[in-house]
Amino acid sequence: MVNGVPLRTRTETHRVEGSPLQGDIIKINLDPKKGHEQAGYRPYICLSNKIISDYANIAIFAPISNTDRKYPLYIPLQKTKTIGSVLLDQLVTIDYNARPFKFVETIPSALLRHLLSITTMIFQKNEAEYMTEERTG
Repeated sequence: MVNGVPLRTRTETHRVEGSPLQGDIIKINLDPKKGHEQAGYRPYICLSNKIISDYANIAIFAPISNTDRKYPLYIPLQKTKTIGSVLLDQLVTIDYNARPFKFVETIPSALLRHLLSITTMIFQKNEAEYMTEERTG
């Protein structure tokens, strides 16, 4: 419950209703994309807490790619039907009601906790040694 409003709970019905939940892998087409953004009909994993989708009908996702590139923010999927790496440096907000998508699977809890711990690190404040007093653009 948040501010006296009950939150939805995970049920199979939810998936049928079209609301991806944290840890769900879906396939969706986000074209058109530009530059280095992942494009085309591809798998994405929902990382955001359900409170976002409960109130805004959007969720935060990371694309999944079959890239062989070694990079600290590319996390290989384990114990899933889906093959590839989660690209945590390319998070996107998706209005999943505006585009058709297909539910694929839900990842194991341990993998979700690992992805969320890395995602949390991405948004931590930089250390002072990397900051400047004034930034010029």
